[in-house]
Amino acid sequence: MGLVGVSSGTAAALGLKKTKNDTLPTTAYLLLGTGCKNSCRFCPQGTQESGQRNFLSRITWPRYEWEVVFNRIIKSAGEGKIKRVCFQVTDSPGNLGKLKTYGKALIDAGIAVNSSCVVENKEIARDLISTGFEKISLALDAVNPELFRKIKGRDWNQTWNCLQELNNAYPGRISTHLIVGMGETQQELLEILFKLLNMGVTVGLFAFTPIKGTPMASQKQPPVDYYRKVQVARHLLSEGKLAYDRLNFSEGKLIDWGLSAEKVVEMLAPHYYQTPGCKDCNRPYYNESPGGEMYNYPRPLTFTEYKNAVIQTFKETAQEGTLDEEKILATYNR
Repeated sequence: MGLVGVSSGTAAALGLKKTKNDTLPTTAYLLLGTGCKNSCRFCPQGTQESGQRNFLSRITWPRYEWEVVFNRIIKSAGEGKIKRVCFQVTDSPGNLGKLKTYGKALIDAGIAVNSSCVVENKEIARDLISTGFEKISLALDAVNPELFRKIKGRDWNQTWNCLQELNNAYPGRISTHLIVGMGETQQELLEILFKLLNMGVTVGLFAFTPIKGTPMASQKQPPVDYYRKVQVARHLLSEGKLAYDRLNFSEGKLIDWGLSAEKVVEMLAPHYYQTPGCKDCNRPYYNESPGGEMYNYPRPLTFTEYKNAVIQTFKETAQEGTLDEEKILATYNR
C-alpha cells in the first residue's frame, strides 16, 4: 500500500529503529507526502529548495511500508504504549485519499486517530469526521494577517474563516497550532489564543525552530521566558482563571497579568509546561535538542525543572519574595 513517513521518535517507540531516547512519544506521528505545494518559509517540506525533505520541524521522518507500520502500531497500542495516531499531511496530490484509507484501517482496529492537514472546505472535514477521525487540525501558525502572508504566502482571512466554519460545524473536533516567535508580539499572540480558546478550538503551541535550508534558517528561537508566559496564559485563560481584558501590555509585551504575580504563581501546575495541544500528544524534542533549553516538556517535570520554569515565567514581572521555593513547592504536586 505504499510508504509512510514515521517520526524518528515514533520509529523508536514502535521498534522500527534503535535510537537513544529518554522519552518516547505517546502518540504515533506519521507523515504522508514528501514535499508540499505551499511555501511556508519555516518548513523544509515547502516548494522552496531546502534539501531537507526528510525533515518536519527538527525531526527526521524515515519511511517504512504501511503494512509494517500498521502492525507495529496495533501491537504497541495493545501494550498501552501508543495512545493514538496523528497524521501530518503535506499538501500534495493523493495525500487526502491515503489519509482516509490509512486512518480508516486504524480506526477500524480501535485506534484513536487525529490529523493535521490542509482542509479547504467543510466537505473534506465532514468526510474525515464521518470516517471516525477524532480531531482535525487546521494550522494557523502565524497569528496576524501580515505575518501569515509573509511567512505562509496565503490569505489569513480565508484560513481563519475556514477554521471558524469548521469549528461551528464540528464543535470540539477542531484544533490548530500556533508557532511562537515568528515576529509577532505577545499581545497579538494572546489575543488570537484567547479567541480560539473562547471558540472551543484546541490550541497546540510550538516554539519557532530554525531549520537549515529554509528561508527562515537564520532566525533565532524565541527567548524561553517569552514562551513561558504564553504557555501559562494558555492554560489560565482556558481554565477561566485569567481574564484577557485585564491583561496589560506595553508595546505589545505582557507586563501585568491583571492579578498579582503571587496570585498567579498560586494557580500554576507543572503540566502547564508540558506539550500543550490534543490529548496524549507529547511530541518529544519537536522544537528543542536533547540537553538544550526545553520549551515543551514531553513528560512530567522534576521539581527543579518546574521551579526553573516558574522563575523564567516571571523573570520580569514578579515582586521580590514571590518566587521562593516553598510557594512553588506548594503547587508542584497538583
